[in-house]
Amino acid sequence: MSKPSVSFIIPYYREDISLLERAVESIVRLGSRADWEVWVVDDGSPGGAAGRYVAALADARVRYLWQENQGLGGARNAGLARAGKEYVQFVDADDYLFPAAALRLPALLAEHYDADFLAFGFRKVRGTGVEDVDGAEAHVLFRGSGTELMLRHNLRGGAWGYVFRRAVLGGLRFTPGIYHEDDEFTPLLLLGVRRAVVTDLPLYAYYQRPGSIVRQAACPALEKRFTDLLGIIVRLDARRRGLEGQAAEALARRTDLLRMAMVYTLMCDSPDARFLFRHLRRMRRAGYYPLDRRADSRAYRLVRLLSRPPLLAAAVRLGLRLLGLRHAGRAS
Repeated sequence: MSKPSVSFIIPYYREDISLLERAVESIVRLGSRADWEVWVVDDGSPGGAAGRYVAALADARVRYLWQENQGLGGARNAGLARAGKEYVQFVDADDYLFPAAALRLPALLAEHYDADFLAFGFRKVRGTGVEDVDGAEAHVLFRGSGTELMLRHNLRGGAWGYVFRRAVLGGLRFTPGIYHEDDEFTPLLLLGVRRAVVTDLPLYAYYQRPGSIVRQAACPALEKRFTDLLGIIVRLDARRRGLEGQAAEALARRTDLLRMAMVYTLMCDSPDARFLFRHLRRMRRAGYYPLDRRADSRAYRLVRLLSRPPLLAAAVRLGLRLLGLRHAGRAS
């Protein structure tokens, strides 16, 4: 059997060059275990540091592309247009692959040769060095279609959390210029996945940095973040209306969970009650607030109860602020 072939796509924009080096080198460690290539897509960074780094590597498998700034989604699209291997994996420029687990990835792909979609675990890291995880054994947590995965499990939307067969992509691309683009891309990708495998292999090192998009407190960034997320919900729901059967049910469930996530995050991160009310009104006009009466999960029911009426949501927001709690994570 031939070696698995993977195109790794690393979007880069104004990142510390040492972090990009860490990301690329975590892939280079694969050596000859797989047939791989890396596309470093520089999304309009000034100075040319990333290009000089790739040139200095002198490795034909690591390639560099510069483009005018289009955001994370646009950079990933540029990488997809040039990817030539059977599988694709996205790696953010400030993240990396854990060494021991990365060496297991080719064997795992060979073992699950019929999978269109292979998901793995991640660990948060805070330092700028290279950490590793104890053990790199992979246990299968789920097998089935992408539709069944969405029906039976809550997705981690990040596109860095899985490897997928390029052939299932079709014409699907990221919506450029928005935040949370993964929350739109991943469920639409899964609709075309016949065989998905989810494992607990701790492959991905997810760097926690203070300047991440969802940690930005500036109102313009927050305005865009929630406007973009509502747009994703609207587009996914429109797509659902063109589907039937389990596919429609799966996308409806995913849309409902995104609605819940948006309301919860608004209560966590709104800088004031006026901001919260404005975005809840936008959700209401679009038909997505208040949350429907449903019993999908205890978390859904709790957020539904705590967010209706809007005055209660504002009281919850205040309580969270007094406790010093904010939504943790990073925009995809």
